[in-house]
Amino acid sequence: MSEPPADPSTQGRAAGGGARRVTRGSTGPLSLIVDTEFQKLWIIGVLMGAMRWLELLAIGVWIYAETNSAVLVALMAVLRMLPMALFGAVTGVVADRIDRKHLLVASLSLMAVTAGVLALLAITGRLEIWHVGLGAFLSGLGWSTDFPVRRTILGESVGRERLGPAMSMDSASNNATRVIGPLAGGALFAAVGLGGTYAVAGAIYLVAVGVALSVRYQQPEREPRPFALFAEIRDGFSYLRRSRPLLGHLGITVIVNMFAFPYAAMVPVVGRETFQVDPVRVGLLLTVEGAGAFAGAMVIAFMAAPERFRPIYLWGSTLFIICILAFSLTASYGLALAVLAVSGFGIAGFSSMQSAIMFGEAPPEIRSRLMGLLSVCIGAGPLGVLHVGWLADWLGGSVALTVITIEGLVALVVLVIAVPELRR
Repeated sequence: MSEPPADPSTQGRAAGGGARRVTRGSTGPLSLIVDTEFQKLWIIGVLMGAMRWLELLAIGVWIYAETNSAVLVALMAVLRMLPMALFGAVTGVVADRIDRKHLLVASLSLMAVTAGVLALLAITGRLEIWHVGLGAFLSGLGWSTDFPVRRTILGESVGRERLGPAMSMDSASNNATRVIGPLAGGALFAAVGLGGTYAVAGAIYLVAVGVALSVRYQQPEREPRPFALFAEIRDGFSYLRRSRPLLGHLGITVIVNMFAFPYAAMVPVVGRETFQVDPVRVGLLLTVEGAGAFAGAMVIAFMAAPERFRPIYLWGSTLFIICILAFSLTASYGLALAVLAVSGFGIAGFSSMQSAIMFGEAPPEIRSRLMGLLSVCIGAGPLGVLHVGWLADWLGGSVALTVITIEGLVALVVLVIAVPELRR
């Protein structure tokens, strides 16, 4: 029989469970820079994030060049994100049962092998579209462990006192990969094609495996009991039903992932249709967004006191959606760069607080389960990508983005009215 989840009223006291003690005066971002275990987990996040964006950009450019289909471009992004929706809750339960370090190594190894096989197929001239789709799904399966595994390890390693700065710095590095990944993806694709791009990705995933093996981590002990997958997932939902703020938090996650982030899958389409630019300058569109997000997340790392988590999360999400709407309405490449740079500040508020709020308010005994449910909500993104892909085939990429961002703003307003706790 599964253990009952703690009452939400105790969540603040429970949130620090399993973390090591932090001494007074060592709670800011600067203390994390000299924390060896944080450095390792941070580096793994950087490598995973960079390869994610590198692959998405290169795959999008290749698929569109081969098929001229915005729907297929969107489908590749869907396959990359789908495992979060399908397996996020299961991964969360498993991560509460099996050593998270072992799961981290396994997921990185899966992504390394996948990239290596696809590189071999591309270099030998045998790569087909279905191979790319399957590879995107398998890589997404590895990525689906990030919240319930790597970020949970990170949160437990730094402790509650440094949770806000740690998640903000991790978000900053992840957003920096939006600078590195798309730019590198565009340049690599132009220089060595899709096969060479996959080969580089495989090698970098192997580096991440090596770093993960060196992580020192002792998973908090739990009382032994029979494994009950569905009962333990149900426990996570039961806890959420009693916490309206967390339900609202997950609602914002769904909205942003369905109506804002799908824009990234359309950047190759808009770059060709509206701006008529080459792959390198297509990559630059995502690069400036990442630069803004990195700068914003570093600012948040120094100001993210717990009482500011929710306002930062809400207003960051709102700014992001508004900026993508503005991007969809401009025909100027230079103005598009400026708007996407500003959108990065919104992404910083959203992404840095997303994990911090969920981890900080989750009781230790169901922490990975709730982080897994967060992954499920992030996995709603494929629905938005399919939606924008179909609209793009019908109306064009820019108009499609206009439609979905207006839908997102309406949904966000309705949610904030329904859950007023989000404004407090």
